Amino acid sequence: MVTYGVVTALSLQENGEELLPGLDDLDIRLTLLLLATSLATASAYFLFILNTKFVGTSCLYCLSSAFISFTLFFIRLKELLQDIGLARIQKFVGLQLAVAVIVALALTNSYSSATTQLKGTGDFVLEPYKTEVTSESTPFAISLARHLHSIGAKMYGAFWCTHCNDQKQLFGREAMEILDYVECFPNGAGKGKKMANECVATGLEGFPTWVINGKLLSGDQELSVLAEESGFVSESPEQS
Repeated sequence: MVTYGVVTALSLQENGEELLPGLDDLDIRLTLLLLATSLATASAYFLFILNTKFVGTSCLYCLSSAFISFTLFFIRLKELLQDIGLARIQKFVGLQLAVAVIVALALTNSYSSATTQLKGTGDFVLEPYKTEVTSESTPFAISLARHLHSIGAKMYGAFWCTHCNDQKQLFGREAMEILDYVECFPNGAGKGKKMANECVATGLEGFPTWVINGKLLSGDQELSVLAEESGFVSESPEQS
């Protein structure tokens, strides 16, 4: 947010606002290019972590930030190419690469330190709790739940998983009473707590995970996707 704020201030300065005195037009443009480079590098790193360490997890904020960052980067690069030419901008390629490397190394070190600290928290214990499903089920959700139950499909989740709660709310109260839901941490999570044997044997990579006709689907799913994967055909045109 701080970086986006600086980019906004410099962009306003570039368009005539006297927010940061002492900077000429070229200084502003080069600074914006370097900031855009750091933003694009950080976004690329975050997307890499998201797709390798959190498989099946969606992050709208991450994707939105990545889109904005890369858009800013290409806009700044295009404008500089038009204004000062390729020959002059090549002088700054080394500086851009240095900024990208510094950002990537800093983020890697930060992530490694954070994961090491989490792994070393041996006395962490999270007692189990029940999340209430407050939404009402649609007729389609109830029919789909009955179908999934009839074919032996299961949803594997964890009480602390927000995506699992989102999936439950999508089905609604009545449908969740029909679905076969498996809680993978019935006794809590942390020190001395183990995942349920059924969840371990299934080979889960994240929560929630659906097992439908022997196929694993990671992450919360739209009802239409679950219907298609399970071969459900609704008698009603309503889907949600």
